[in-house]
Amino acid sequence: MKTLFLIFTSCLLISCGSSQNMEVSTNESKVLDELVAQKRLEIISDWASPIASASLNELTNSVLFPPGSTASNISLSGNLNHFRMIGDSISIYLPYYGERQISAGFNNKSNNIEFDGVPEHVKVTYNEKKQRYLMNFKIRNATEWLRVSVTLYPNLRSDIIIHSNYRTSIRYRGNVLKLEEKNNTAVSNN
Repeated sequence: MKTLFLIFTSCLLISCGSSQNMEVSTNESKVLDELVAQKRLEIISDWASPIASASLNELTNSVLFPPGSTASNISLSGNLNHFRMIGDSISIYLPYYGERQISAGFNNKSNNIEFDGVPEHVKVTYNEKKQRYLMNFKIRNATEWLRVSVTLYPNLRSDIIIHSNYRTSIRYRGNVLKLEEKNNTAVSNN
């Protein structure tokens, strides 16, 4: 009986461990490879994940967040946002939820994360074992430095993590889309 239990447990553990290494559709993987090689892609985020603080937890109870959202997982449905890569240039417009740690002045037009230009210290790598791209770079807007890390998965999903010298960090999850040549608007890969 003990032997049967050990065999069953071993099979269960092996099957669970092997599910992590599932191959993603080669078609989706090729699409991602092309988008990165062409440097023409857009990410539309559906979720923002700020660091949950006491202040954000208080706001959750005040019904200011969209339905289904929590202090650490906020739905971006209906919120305009984008991350665009066009050649060597980056365009970012992401809503920010979190806390400022140091005041950056009162001349800010909005609390969003915004940038249009060429980032600094760009590094793009491909992890063959995990089958994903990782882009790291730094940007400077009018008041702060931002370190940005973008992970692109072969199933055309993405993670964007932004660290600031004035604000708490935040993570965005979204979909990778092809950017159309003429007007730089996103088109579906389907």
